[in-house]
Amino acid sequence: MIRRCRSPTARAGELGSQFGDGGPDGGGKRAGGSFQLLPNLGILQGRRNRIFDLIPDSEQSPQRIFDLFLRRSVFGRHSSVGGFESIAEAAKILLKDVPGITWLICRRIVIMRLHLLDGTYELFRSHFGRKDTVTAPDGHDIHATLGILESTLALLREPGVTHLAASFDTVIESFRNEMFPMYKSSAGMDQELLRQFPFAEEALEAIGVVVWRNIEYEADDALAAAAIKWVDDVEQVVICSPDKDMSQVVVGDRIVTYNRREQKIIGEDGVVDKFGIHPESIPDYLALVGDTADGVPGLPGWGAKSASTVLAKFPRLELIPSESADWGLTVRGAPKLAATLAAFQEEVYLYRDLTTLRLDAPIDETLDELEWKGVPKGQFHYFCTTMGFDAAAINVHRWAE
Repeated sequence: MIRRCRSPTARAGELGSQFGDGGPDGGGKRAGGSFQLLPNLGILQGRRNRIFDLIPDSEQSPQRIFDLFLRRSVFGRHSSVGGFESIAEAAKILLKDVPGITWLICRRIVIMRLHLLDGTYELFRSHFGRKDTVTAPDGHDIHATLGILESTLALLREPGVTHLAASFDTVIESFRNEMFPMYKSSAGMDQELLRQFPFAEEALEAIGVVVWRNIEYEADDALAAAAIKWVDDVEQVVICSPDKDMSQVVVGDRIVTYNRREQKIIGEDGVVDKFGIHPESIPDYLALVGDTADGVPGLPGWGAKSASTVLAKFPRLELIPSESADWGLTVRGAPKLAATLAAFQEEVYLYRDLTTLRLDAPIDETLDELEWKGVPKGQFHYFCTTMGFDAAAINVHRWAE
């Protein structure tokens, strides 16, 4: 599905407007400078839906089983994501009281994670990480396409990966290039890599994964929008990307990032440990220090240490006093930094706008449509034949029924 921009305005994506008192769709609120989820949100409703979907023909009605959860008060409180005691207790209830139910169904009812894959990053990782050469029938090297196909199948073999979507920068340029001509573009990109974007998108569709093709928005915008859209309905959203700009949508342990290469999950505490600031300050941080990967220059003299120190006390640019004497902080070169910030007011707010992810990127699918049901055999074999891949050599662990 193609994602087209719907007239983003200069401040439409800023976290302050994204998360008002009611939060996205009334789902949360800002308190003490951090976005907080209200207890339980749609988690109980999500479990109720999964009960009805997974055991509709049970001898005991799905509604009775849901009522059983509430009466036992297993989910009457907001438990930590993946808390072992809650999962074990809930599983015991189901296994004891529902004839014929399996542990797998228990787990899917009790806890569900949504995984969102940064397809652009994964394609880059495959292109530069694999050293082999895979030649397509037309003679071009397509090792990155095979790499992302195999890598995504490996992700799907990991425990708990049941719902997955991948987001790509189908066109590298976005609406941000109109805002700032120096923003990242396809100029100078490796042409062998660039031409594999449509192949990679087709590859993931050929293994049954929902793919978002972004034209005017960026892949990261769609990932952020999806994370906020469904955080109410699942226990955890896992954004498979190491990009620092994705840190701005991390919420406690409910929305986390996952660096697959390092096998490292980062929640809100991890963001604070890494950057010294909370997630909502990440766009301000990037505006000050810059983001070379995206072509955002930042302000002269401002570095990671000075930016994190100042933003830890004043979380948004607007809150930073114009005079460094009013900061109440020990920051090297503070008077010069304050003068630079005052002189580059127009630029720094533009840079923050550039580094703020848009939560209005259109996501048309339902959560159910993101459930991975296996590799569609016919589509997979056709794709492999077209690309010249040896289908039998690819480790497919589950075929779609």
